[in-house]
Amino acid sequence: MIQMNVSRLCISRADEVFPALAQIPALQRRRLSPIAKLAFSSAMQALSGTPADYIVWVSQYGDEAKTLKILEDVLKDQSPSPTQFSTSVHNAVSGLYSILCQDAAPAVSLAGSWQDGLTEAYAWLKIAQPAGKALVVYYDEPLPDIYLESQDFTAFAMAALVSLDGANLTVDLTAGAPAEPCFQSALAFHEFWLDDSRQQAEVWRKC
Repeated sequence: MIQMNVSRLCISRADEVFPALAQIPALQRRRLSPIAKLAFSSAMQALSGTPADYIVWVSQYGDEAKTLKILEDVLKDQSPSPTQFSTSVHNAVSGLYSILCQDAAPAVSLAGSWQDGLTEAYAWLKIAQPAGKALVVYYDEPLPDIYLESQDFTAFAMAALVSLDGANLTVDLTAGAPAEPCFQSALAFHEFWLDDSRQQAEVWRKC
Protein backbone atom coordinates (compact mmCIF):
# COMPACT_ATOMS: atom_id res chain seq x y z
CA MET A 1 0.00 0.00 0.00
CA ILE A 2 1.21 3.48 -0.80
CA GLN A 3 -0.46 6.76 0.12
CA MET A 4 -0.27 10.11 -1.64
CA ASN A 5 -2.13 13.35 -2.17
CA VAL A 6 -3.69 13.82 -5.61
CA SER A 7 -4.92 17.28 -6.60
CA ARG A 8 -5.95 19.30 -9.65
CA LEU A 9 -7.02 16.25 -11.63
CA CYS A 10 -8.05 17.36 -15.10
CA ILE A 11 -8.72 15.78 -18.46
CA SER A 12 -8.53 16.99 -22.07
CA ARG A 13 -10.32 15.23 -24.91
CA ALA A 14 -9.73 15.37 -28.64
CA ASP A 15 -13.16 16.85 -29.34
CA GLU A 16 -12.52 19.89 -27.13
CA VAL A 17 -10.64 23.18 -27.48
CA PHE A 18 -7.41 23.80 -25.56
CA PRO A 19 -7.26 27.39 -24.26
CA ALA A 20 -4.23 26.53 -22.11
CA LEU A 21 -2.14 26.20 -25.30
CA ALA A 22 -2.57 29.89 -26.09
CA GLN A 23 0.70 30.64 -24.28
CA ILE A 24 2.62 28.68 -26.93
CA PRO A 25 3.35 30.72 -30.11
CA ALA A 26 0.95 29.82 -32.93
CA LEU A 27 3.70 28.64 -35.32
CA GLN A 28 5.07 26.17 -32.77
CA ARG A 29 1.59 25.14 -31.66
CA ARG A 30 0.59 24.17 -35.20
CA ARG A 31 3.57 21.82 -35.43
CA LEU A 32 2.48 19.79 -32.42
CA SER A 33 0.76 16.48 -33.09
CA PRO A 34 -2.81 16.07 -31.82
CA ILE A 35 -1.71 13.82 -28.96
CA ALA A 36 1.03 16.27 -27.94
CA LYS A 37 -1.54 19.09 -27.80
CA LEU A 38 -3.71 16.98 -25.51
CA ALA A 39 -0.80 16.18 -23.20
CA PHE A 40 0.33 19.81 -23.07
CA SER A 41 -3.21 21.02 -22.37
CA SER A 42 -3.72 18.74 -19.38
CA ALA A 43 -0.22 19.41 -18.02
CA MET A 44 -0.71 23.19 -18.16
CA GLN A 45 -4.17 22.99 -16.57
CA ALA A 46 -2.93 20.86 -13.70
CA LEU A 47 0.03 23.13 -13.03
CA SER A 48 -1.86 26.44 -13.39
CA GLY A 49 1.30 28.39 -12.62
CA THR A 50 2.50 26.06 -9.85
CA PRO A 51 5.87 24.55 -10.82
CA ALA A 52 6.41 20.83 -10.38
CA ASP A 53 9.64 19.36 -9.04
CA TYR A 54 9.31 16.27 -11.26
CA ILE A 55 7.18 15.37 -14.27
CA VAL A 56 6.03 11.87 -15.20
CA TRP A 57 4.81 11.47 -18.78
CA VAL A 58 3.12 8.12 -19.35
CA SER A 59 1.38 6.60 -22.35
CA GLN A 60 0.65 3.06 -23.46
CA TYR A 61 0.85 3.73 -27.19
CA GLY A 62 2.48 7.15 -27.60
CA ASP A 63 2.39 8.76 -31.05
CA GLU A 64 2.13 5.44 -32.88
CA ALA A 65 0.65 7.00 -36.03
CA LYS A 66 4.02 8.67 -36.70
CA THR A 67 5.88 5.40 -36.13
CA LEU A 68 3.60 3.64 -38.62
CA LYS A 69 4.25 6.38 -41.20
CA ILE A 70 8.01 5.86 -40.80
CA LEU A 71 7.60 2.10 -41.28
CA GLU A 72 5.52 2.69 -44.41
CA ASP A 73 8.24 4.97 -45.82
CA VAL A 74 10.86 2.28 -45.19
CA LEU A 75 8.74 -0.31 -47.00
CA LYS A 76 8.56 2.06 -49.97
CA ASP A 77 12.36 2.48 -49.92
CA GLN A 78 11.94 6.10 -48.90
CA SER A 79 14.18 7.78 -46.34
CA PRO A 80 12.23 8.56 -43.16
CA SER A 81 12.11 12.21 -42.22
CA PRO A 82 14.57 12.97 -39.38
CA THR A 83 12.07 15.45 -37.94
CA GLN A 84 9.29 12.88 -38.03
CA PHE A 85 11.53 10.33 -36.34
CA SER A 86 12.62 12.74 -33.60
CA THR A 87 9.01 13.57 -32.75
CA SER A 88 7.82 9.96 -32.86
CA VAL A 89 9.97 8.58 -30.04
CA HIS A 90 8.23 7.93 -26.73
CA ASN A 91 9.87 10.83 -24.90
CA ALA A 92 9.22 13.39 -27.67
CA VAL A 93 6.27 14.97 -25.86
CA SER A 94 8.36 15.41 -22.73
CA GLY A 95 11.21 17.04 -24.66
CA LEU A 96 8.93 19.35 -26.64
CA TYR A 97 7.15 20.44 -23.47
CA SER A 98 10.44 21.22 -21.76
CA ILE A 99 11.57 23.37 -24.70
CA LEU A 100 8.34 25.14 -25.62
CA CYS A 101 7.21 25.80 -22.05
CA GLN A 102 10.75 26.47 -20.76
CA ASP A 103 10.26 23.99 -17.93
CA ALA A 104 13.58 22.56 -16.73
CA ALA A 105 12.05 20.17 -14.16
CA PRO A 106 13.51 16.64 -14.35
CA ALA A 107 11.17 14.33 -16.22
CA VAL A 108 10.70 10.71 -17.22
CA SER A 109 8.66 9.09 -20.01
CA LEU A 110 7.04 5.72 -19.32
CA ALA A 111 5.26 3.22 -21.53
CA GLY A 112 2.53 2.18 -19.15
CA SER A 113 -0.62 3.11 -17.27
CA TRP A 114 -1.94 5.91 -15.08
CA GLN A 115 -1.21 3.73 -12.06
CA ASP A 116 2.40 3.31 -13.26
CA GLY A 117 2.66 7.10 -13.41
CA LEU A 118 1.34 7.52 -9.87
CA THR A 119 3.75 4.87 -8.59
CA GLU A 120 6.73 6.50 -10.30
CA ALA A 121 5.78 9.91 -8.88
CA TYR A 122 5.43 8.45 -5.39
CA ALA A 123 8.79 6.66 -5.58
CA TRP A 124 10.61 9.79 -6.78
CA LEU A 125 9.08 11.98 -4.10
CA LYS A 126 9.79 9.44 -1.36
CA ILE A 127 13.43 9.11 -2.34
CA ALA A 128 14.42 12.47 -3.80
CA GLN A 129 12.16 15.22 -2.47
CA PRO A 130 9.50 14.27 0.12
CA ALA A 131 8.23 17.84 0.41
CA GLY A 132 7.98 18.34 -3.35
CA LYS A 133 5.28 18.01 -5.98
CA ALA A 134 5.22 15.77 -9.04
CA LEU A 135 3.10 16.22 -12.14
CA VAL A 136 1.71 13.03 -13.68
CA VAL A 137 0.44 13.24 -17.26
CA TYR A 138 -1.20 10.25 -18.97
CA TYR A 139 -2.07 10.52 -22.66
CA ASP A 140 -3.19 8.11 -25.37
CA GLU A 141 -4.95 7.88 -28.70
CA PRO A 142 -6.23 4.81 -30.59
CA LEU A 143 -3.73 2.70 -32.48
CA PRO A 144 -4.03 2.86 -36.28
CA ASP A 145 -6.55 0.35 -37.66
CA ILE A 146 -3.79 -1.87 -39.06
CA TYR A 147 -2.96 -3.08 -35.53
CA LEU A 148 -4.89 -6.04 -34.14
CA GLU A 149 -4.96 -4.35 -30.72
CA SER A 150 -6.65 -1.24 -32.14
CA GLN A 151 -9.67 -0.08 -30.14
CA ASP A 152 -11.92 2.86 -30.86
CA PHE A 153 -11.91 5.60 -28.23
CA THR A 154 -11.61 9.37 -28.11
CA ALA A 155 -8.00 10.44 -27.64
CA PHE A 156 -7.44 12.12 -24.28
CA ALA A 157 -4.88 13.24 -21.74
CA MET A 158 -5.24 13.34 -17.96
CA ALA A 159 -2.99 15.07 -15.45
CA ALA A 160 -2.74 15.69 -11.72
CA LEU A 161 -0.32 16.95 -9.10
CA VAL A 162 0.98 14.37 -6.63
CA SER A 163 2.56 15.03 -3.23
CA LEU A 164 3.13 13.09 -0.01
CA ASP A 165 1.55 15.51 2.46
CA GLY A 166 -2.12 15.16 3.39
CA ALA A 167 -2.72 11.79 1.75
CA ASN A 168 -6.13 11.40 0.12
CA LEU A 169 -5.47 8.30 -2.00
CA THR A 170 -4.28 4.78 -1.18
CA VAL A 171 -3.02 2.54 -3.98
CA ASP A 172 -2.82 -1.22 -3.40
CA LEU A 173 0.21 -2.33 -5.42
CA THR A 174 -0.22 -5.96 -4.34
CA ALA A 175 -3.43 -6.22 -6.34
CA GLY A 176 -1.55 -6.08 -9.63
CA ALA A 177 -2.37 -4.07 -12.73
CA PRO A 178 -6.01 -3.71 -13.87
CA ALA A 179 -6.97 -6.23 -16.57
CA GLU A 180 -8.41 -3.67 -18.98
CA PRO A 181 -6.32 -1.60 -21.44
CA CYS A 182 -4.44 1.34 -19.92
CA PHE A 183 -6.73 3.97 -21.42
CA GLN A 184 -9.78 2.33 -19.83
CA SER A 185 -8.05 2.19 -16.45
CA ALA A 186 -7.19 5.91 -16.65
CA LEU A 187 -10.77 6.83 -17.53
CA ALA A 188 -12.02 4.60 -14.71
CA PHE A 189 -9.81 6.48 -12.24
CA HIS A 190 -11.13 9.83 -13.49
CA GLU A 191 -14.72 8.67 -13.02
CA PHE A 192 -13.95 7.23 -9.58
CA TRP A 193 -12.11 10.33 -8.35
CA LEU A 194 -14.90 12.72 -9.32
CA ASP A 195 -17.65 10.55 -7.82
CA ASP A 196 -18.07 11.66 -4.20
CA SER A 197 -20.24 8.63 -3.44
CA ARG A 198 -17.44 6.13 -4.19
CA GLN A 199 -14.66 5.51 -1.69
CA GLN A 200 -13.02 2.46 -3.26
CA ALA A 201 -12.61 1.06 -6.77
CA GLU A 202 -10.17 -1.49 -8.21
CA VAL A 203 -6.82 -0.81 -6.49
CA TRP A 204 -7.65 2.73 -5.37
CA ARG A 205 -9.19 3.92 -2.12
CA LYS A 206 -9.90 7.47 -1.02
CA CYS A 207 -8.69 8.42 2.44
